[in-house]
Amino acid sequence: MFDKLKYIILLLVSAGATQEIYLSEEPIDRIGGRLYKKELLTNKFDSPKELAYDSSSRNLFFMYMDDNLKNSGRAYINVVTKRAVKIEGIATNKATAVDTETGEVYFGSENGLYKYDPLSNRATNIGLYNMNIMKIVIRNNVIYIIDANNHRIYKLYNEGQTAVLVGDMKTVIDFEVDNKRNVHFVTMCGLFCFTKDGDIVKNVDLSRVYNFIVGEEKTYGVAENGLYNINCVNGTAEKIADLHFDPRSIIFGDYGDVFYSEDNNIYRLKPVSAYFLYRRKKT
Repeated sequence: MFDKLKYIILLLVSAGATQEIYLSEEPIDRIGGRLYKKELLTNKFDSPKELAYDSSSRNLFFMYMDDNLKNSGRAYINVVTKRAVKIEGIATNKATAVDTETGEVYFGSENGLYKYDPLSNRATNIGLYNMNIMKIVIRNNVIYIIDANNHRIYKLYNEGQTAVLVGDMKTVIDFEVDNKRNVHFVTMCGLFCFTKDGDIVKNVDLSRVYNFIVGEEKTYGVAENGLYNINCVNGTAEKIADLHFDPRSIIFGDYGDVFYSEDNNIYRLKPVSAYFLYRRKKT
């Protein structure tokens, strides 16, 4: 047995009182109190980011730096077979999103909104030709974007043909929409939330997050020193875990999975029940 156990985690529990040791046959990582099996999906793409997952096809979509295009390209990898496919049809891709309710995939570019056709494996421009789309969020079957021309957030209607300004937020760098229709966003002035009731609340605990992650009930932010649970209405953030990796992009998948990209790698973290082997009290 022990000749197969290559990975060891030594955990210090309850402020120096107890040590716990776990052994595993696979690379493992820890987020808060949960252990994950760490699986490399691919390392064949330069600087992948903008991860977006489709549960029905089990495809993970992303953008990357393409040497042939001399710009960003787009691709997907099937998380079961690990087969990776490049997607044609866009010269300068900037944003990626999947509608989790329909499985439809969208891309943003400097000349508008694109929709992916899985049969032809191409993305086609469907509108908003005068917009430079740098971020797409799809929540509850509604599409939101950032227009890089003015760094403001818009909600799309009529299958992407009409864009209506959301609030009066300016200089928006990044954003996310939670399941309660609150808009979390980052500007040059800090981290804010535009509530579903129309109020803008500045977060008093964090000035910047580098990634948002939306769960069923909670919204999380990745900051320099760890993972935070963000309270939109109160304008507060509670640190819930240290992160031992620096994700360029990070999202939830199925059954508690986490997908993230780092450097030229894309990983899947799968929750595991680690074997508890040894506990001792520190002397």
